[in-house]
Amino acid sequence: MIYRETDDILFVRLDNHEDFYESLQKVLVDTGTKSGIVINGIGMLRDFELGWFNIQCTRYEKKRYSMPHELLSLQGNIALKNGEIFIHLHASLAGPSNEAFGGHLFGGAVCNTAEIFILKTPGLSLKRGEGELFNPLI
Repeated sequence: MIYRETDDILFVRLDNHEDFYESLQKVLVDTGTKSGIVINGIGMLRDFELGWFNIQCTRYEKKRYSMPHELLSLQGNIALKNGEIFIHLHASLAGPSNEAFGGHLFGGAVCNTAEIFILKTPGLSLKRGEGELFNPLI
C-alpha cells in the first residue's frame, strides 16, 4: 500500500491480496484521520461481502462473492464509534457480465489494486451514535 496526503485529501492505493478494511484502517490510524468522507474509490475486489439492510428483520442480509469484480464506485464516511475509527462504505461492482450491483461493503481482498480518495474533515468531528438501529452519525 501507499498513501499520500495534503491538508484536505488522503489518497490511498491498496495492493493485490491486501485485506481492504484492515489496510485502510491502518492508513487512517497512521495518518491520524478520524473523520472523513470517502469520495471516490475504484479498482478490483475478490472474496468480498456485500449486504443490504432488511428493515423488516432489522439486520443486514449478506452475500459473499469469491471471484474478482471491478470496483466501479465506492463512497462512505469515516467516524469515531466508541472511540475507535469506524469505516462505513457502500460499493458498486461488476463481474464478467458487466452488470452492476452493490450494497454495504463488509470486507474483501484487493485484486490487483484499489485507489481511494478521502476528504479529511478535521473541523467536523463525525461520530456514530450508540444503541440505535443504524448507529447514525451525530
